[in-house]
Formats: sequence, C-alpha cells, structure tokens
Amino acid sequence: MSNRKTILAASALALSVATAAQAAGTLTINEVVNVVAGWDMASDDAYLGSRSGCYEGLTKVDFDGELKPSLATAWSQSSPTAWDFKIRQGVKFQDGSPLTAEAAANALNQLLVAQVPARAFSKKNIKSVAVSDAETLRVTTVEPSVFLPGQLASPATTILAPAAYKDGKVNPINTCTGPFAITRVDAKQGMTVKRNDSYWGGKPKLDGAEIKFISDANSRATQIRTGEADIARIISATALGQFKNLKNVKLEQTKAPRTLMLLLNNKKKPFDDIRVRQAIQAAIDTSAIAAAVYEGAATPAMGPFRTTDPWAPANQKPSYDPAKAKKLLAEAGIKPGSLTLNLWGYVSKVELKDVAAVVQEMLGQVGIKVDIRMAEYKAIEPDMLAGNFDMAFMSRGYLTDVPEPIGFINADYSCSGSFNIAHYCTPEMDTEISKIYGTKDQVDRFKMYANLGEKIQRDAINVFLVHESSYDAHATKIKNYKAHFINYYTMTPGLE
Repeated sequence: MSNRKTILAASALALSVATAAQAAGTLTINEVVNVVAGWDMASDDAYLGSRSGCYEGLTKVDFDGELKPSLATAWSQSSPTAWDFKIRQGVKFQDGSPLTAEAAANALNQLLVAQVPARAFSKKNIKSVAVSDAETLRVTTVEPSVFLPGQLASPATTILAPAAYKDGKVNPINTCTGPFAITRVDAKQGMTVKRNDSYWGGKPKLDGAEIKFISDANSRATQIRTGEADIARIISATALGQFKNLKNVKLEQTKAPRTLMLLLNNKKKPFDDIRVRQAIQAAIDTSAIAAAVYEGAATPAMGPFRTTDPWAPANQKPSYDPAKAKKLLAEAGIKPGSLTLNLWGYVSKVELKDVAAVVQEMLGQVGIKVDIRMAEYKAIEPDMLAGNFDMAFMSRGYLTDVPEPIGFINADYSCSGSFNIAHYCTPEMDTEISKIYGTKDQVDRFKMYANLGEKIQRDAINVFLVHESSYDAHATKIKNYKAHFINYYTMTPGLE
C-alpha cells in the first residue's frame, strides 16, 4: 500500500473511531460537590455515588415521588418494629459477586457500626438487621416506625458488595449494582463512570461519563453554555439570565422541596425570647427577596412547606409587618440601635451575599444592626452545630432521608435532632414527632405535619425566606434527562 493510501486509511479509521465514540455517548457532567469524606455513607458522598448511577438501595424514590422497588422486590411489616424485605434475585454486584440477603445485611450492618452514623439508618433508630432466609432480610427498628421502606431509599443506605468494606472504609469502585460503575476517583477533581453491561435493569444507553467536581456556580454556568459540559447541576438563580435564547442548552426547572431559611439560635439571648424571634420574622419581606434577588425564580415562604404540598398548613399568610416588629422589640425591652447580631452565610451559594444585604437593610429598618460574615460552609458549620452564632442562612431540603417531612422535622426540631442548628428543644415537640412515626394512615400524618409546620412558623423558631426552585442545564442533544426533585439521580439507564 502506498504512503498516501496508508494515510487515507488511517484517517478514515480515526474518523470512524471518533464517530463511533461520539455515537456511543460519553458525557461530561459538572457536579457541585466533590468527595469529601472518603465515601462515608453519612456524608454527601453517598448522594454523589447515587447521582453517578452506581449506588442503589433496597427501595427507591422515583421521579414522581413514589416509593418503588429496587434491590428489594417487596416488603411488609410483620410487627410494629419489624420489616421484611424480599431481595431481588439474579442481581450481581459489579465485581461479579451475587446480591443475597446476607450481602444486603452486611451492607446495612456496616452502617450500624460506622464511626459517623447516617441519619437514615443508625443505632438510634435501628435495633438489628438479620437474614430470615436466603431471599428475606429482616430489619427491626428501636421504636415502631412506618417510614423504614422510605429510609431505605436514601443514598446513605446503599447496598454495596462485601468487598467494598474494609478497615472501616468504603470503596465503591466496581462494588455497586447500578447501571454505571465507578472506575476512577480524584477526590478533588472528578471521577469516571462506565456502563455496567450486566445491569439487572437492562443495558444502559450511554457508555459512561466524566464527572467533574466544580463548586463555583459561575464556572458551571459558563462551561455548559460554551459546550465544555453536557450537563451542569444546580445553576444559580443569579445566572439564569445567561441562558435566555440559547438554542444549544435547555434548563430543567424543579420546584424542589427546599427552603432557604434564616436559622435563629434559640438557646442564645435574645432568641430565647419568642417576641424577638417573631420581630425578626415580621421585619423581613420575603416577597421582596424573591423578586429582587431571585427575579421570580423562587417563591416567598410563609412557613417550612410550600403551600401546594399536601401537608402544608391551610390559610398561610405573609408575616411581613415592620410596625409589629418594632412593637415586639419594644415589648422585649430592646431599644432601637441597641441590638447587634451576626449573620453568617456560605459562599458556595452565590445569591446569599445579596440576600444577606437585603436582610441587613430590613432589620436595620426596625433598629437591629447586622454584621455579615460570608465563608466556606465547612468553616462555619462546627460553630453553628455548637451554638456559637446568632443567625445563619441554610438552604434545607425538607424531604430529608424519607419522602415525607418527618426526617427533616425530626433532625431539625427534636431535642436530639442531628441537625438541630436552631438549638430548639421542647418535650411537647418531641412527643408530637414520636406520634408521627407510629401513625400508619398517611392522611393523619399529613394533618400532623401541618400542625407542626404551623407551630414552627407561629413560634418563629426559624425564619423561612423563599422556597427555591432547582435548575439543571443540559445540552439539547441529550435525550431523556430529568432533574430529580431531591437530587438522587443524574446518570440513569435511559439517558442518551
């Protein structure tokens, strides 16, 4: 063959390979978070494993919000504290080992001995996990609970192969059951996933993905607009205007069960006085924040839940009333200009800087001085958990660990709650929360959530600012992409 023919043949082969690779489909995805805790199931690393298409649990929360079978095909409550799960047969972990009741029990028992317990599954709420027979797993709870199947849909309760657990550490590489396998991880930069051709749910359509960890919101927005990324998660409200009239990018909006709130430290003066908390609540115009900062991309909050939620209190009304705020402060013995409070926010959520400035101005109008501190979240969280702060912003999902608000309410408002940054504690609230766990009728539970939501708002335990919408961006060439309302999934088998 002549040199010219050799070159032409090589060029044709290269073009063919490139075209085949493009057709096969390997995406570039911009993720918000990186691996921060060595794949500890109690951390956000578990959510990253789920969104990568690797992690799966016994159950799953589908895109419609319904609880569906996953690695378990069925479940039943054999007693108030015992649940039996039928393990799906014929499933293999990505290392080739079979999924069995024993393997599932091993994974869940690893959670019970972990140094950092997962909210959804810990010794606090789980008494034991045992194999009933080759196909059945029994989970026994400490107290009666109707929520266990929902808890087992949380990424924190992922089932990995026995080989994933060694010396108290978790290694998800080739140990999942999902449609994609993690093959490479750089904890700070990114990770690679490839198609699991033996996936029990059918062969996925994509070859895989390169997942980049990009915490900067502006960088994520820029890269999806320029074509450097195929999917960019969590586009900030301040960047939405950049996507108008773009033909190559589509925004997916989800009215997420997520609320931006102003946390108040209830155990610290002056917030131990309900009048002061209610005054701060009355001084803040949430409609103005939604309009000015979010430009209509968020809904003013009148409590912890959206008004359209089936468990939302009836007849919610805006609390903005500056005259009332001044009156309450006077009743509490606080003179105008005598109170200075610190307000903390985290820089990864870029709009918080503007929200902080608006809140500072509004509280100034009723005579409260505000000092703002913006920092990395990890730099301020220890002091927040310890109660060494006055006020702090928190964007918080209220379908935490369970597809009902019970996980959020328990974590944030019970005396022993794992995320009770408001440092609020009353026996009455604990009693009401405990009742919900044993209430089988969903309609009755929804009424109980509504009552607690009304109390949380009335007592101004925290100040709820806006209900956020979540925006993901993807290239228009991508098919079957859906944004999950609680951010559990990105890489799905049908994505192409």
